[in-house]
Amino acid sequence: MFVKERIFGHGKRVVVVAAEREKTLFLQKLNSNTTAHAYIVEGAEGIGKKEFALWCASALLCEGADKPCGVCPACKKIRDGFHPDVHLYGDDGKTVSIGDVRGLIHETGMVPVDGERMVFILCGAGKMQAPAQNALLKIFEEPPAGVVIFLLTDSMRSLLPTVRSRGQKIKLSGMSEEELLSELKRKYPKTPDGELREAAKAAGGSIGSAETFLRKDAERDREKAEEWIAAAFAGDKYRLVSLIATPKYKREQLLPLLDAFLRRLFDLLLTKSDVLPCRDEDTDVRASRHALAGMCEATVRCRESIENNGNITAVMTAFATELWHRAG
Repeated sequence: MFVKERIFGHGKRVVVVAAEREKTLFLQKLNSNTTAHAYIVEGAEGIGKKEFALWCASALLCEGADKPCGVCPACKKIRDGFHPDVHLYGDDGKTVSIGDVRGLIHETGMVPVDGERMVFILCGAGKMQAPAQNALLKIFEEPPAGVVIFLLTDSMRSLLPTVRSRGQKIKLSGMSEEELLSELKRKYPKTPDGELREAAKAAGGSIGSAETFLRKDAERDREKAEEWIAAAFAGDKYRLVSLIATPKYKREQLLPLLDAFLRRLFDLLLTKSDVLPCRDEDTDVRASRHALAGMCEATVRCRESIENNGNITAVMTAFATELWHRAG
């Protein structure tokens, strides 16, 4: 289930900045022949978790002396996205299912094609349902020789305790605000410095999040997110459903909009304020942290349903109703 992906260039630049210490530690383990059979890589969305795991795969499978050399046949195959012993799951945005895990377990029983190891990378592992995570325990508890698995997750807490306890943990902390700004200036030389600085400040160390803020539609998404929040806390159920469920959104439009909404909810939580300004009139409404946290949870579930090809109208109608209840 290998998905073609180039890792050098933009992706590699992220890893070089954000994970230098983690790379050094991984190489130390590799050189001392003490690498683990399972790794859990935690970091914010867009921070470079997949690129880091692919870099580790290159180090594990590299045929050169200075690993990863980047020029041997194995490194080139990984770079170009067709190494037969490197397998990605969930890279298409869909949640890794129990069927995917069973396929992975079957693959681990095979003999590596090119080298002495097989590497399995599970993107979005924290979104996996409990049955799929439990199915992984079989391979975690009885790992075949030469198999290395990377679970990539935004939050360690989204994994079952039994899964967390059986993998070596790696946390990617991301870039500093100035490093992000420098990278954004390099990639977007025509964008005003003020916009780049705002994106770097709001991104939490994630180049992917920073670029999302710079998208042409990002400002429109943020404005819609504000409208949703104002309608929810104003108690206007009809307006809330009209804003969220009535428009004929396409799936690719909804996901960044839901991300913008979730970021705004997190911003409100981080302010530690009990007062949420309401756009209707000049009044304020009281917004408890408990309500905001519940709305965050509802948004995550809604996004997962959309990712898993749920009926958009039904999912968004249920989502609007839950937001109204949570805000009330």
